[in-house]
Amino acid sequence: MHWVVLAAVLAPCLHANLFYLESDERCVRDQCPQADYFHYYNCNETRCDFHLQPWLFAVVAFIVISFLLSLVCTLLNCICCSDRR
Repeated sequence: MHWVVLAAVLAPCLHANLFYLESDERCVRDQCPQADYFHYYNCNETRCDFHLQPWLFAVVAFIVISFLLSLVCTLLNCICCSDRR
C-alpha cells in the first residue's frame, strides 16, 4: 500500500521538473499542443495558455546578473585603481 502512495506522489515529478514542464494534455474544449524545449501550454479555464520554459528564465537571469556584476566590478576597478594625479 505504501508503494502505491509513493508512486502516486512521485509520478508527476518524473514527467516535469524545475527546469522543464510538460503541457497539459487537454483543456475543456481544446487539446493543448505538445511542449518543446522553449515553451509549454497550461490549461486556463477553457483555453490553453502559452508559457516559456523555466530554464529560459534561469539562463536570462544568469546572463543579466553576470553582466551587472561585471559592470560593477569594472566601475570599482576604474574608481579604486586609477592613477590619481
